[in-house]
Amino acid sequence: PLEIMLNAAKQLTQDDLIFVINGEGSQLQSLKDAANDLPNLLFVDYQPPEDLPQVLASADIHVIALGKGLAKSSVPSKLYSILAAARPVLASVDVNSEIVKVIQAANAGLVVPPEDADAFIAAVQQLLDDPDLRTTQGTNGRSYVETLTTPAEAAEAYDFLLSELIANPKLN
Repeated sequence: PLEIMLNAAKQLTQDDLIFVINGEGSQLQSLKDAANDLPNLLFVDYQPPEDLPQVLASADIHVIALGKGLAKSSVPSKLYSILAAARPVLASVDVNSEIVKVIQAANAGLVVPPEDADAFIAAVQQLLDDPDLRTTQGTNGRSYVETLTTPAEAAEAYDFLLSELIANPKLN
């Protein structure tokens, strides 16, 4: 539902504000057509994986937007990349989702209901108006990610669990 960014770009026209939609998708061309060459909305192709750190660092705010019902069964991996990049997240997702739980646990961004353009625009404006909030939320996200289990630790925990299940079939 990236139309929410299109609506925000139409209403928030400060000179120093640019919305960037990065990637591809089945609705990309219709989104470009609807943008009517807005000067503050930029479409960028997917970038090579090795450029991801620069892509993440290039934004002051990152957006995760999912349609109604989609966040209940999905956590985009980019959430953790955004947090690691020390940038705040603006999530337009279902309020009872894992995405919201992570953002709130980390105190790393703002959450608005999915497809609610007015709430989204108000949240963008709040983050634009408060650079200290952006910095604090970004730092909080980075700190949160640094406390998470590493892949090696997760593999070790699964190995231990499987060993216990093999050794004690009654636990199955």
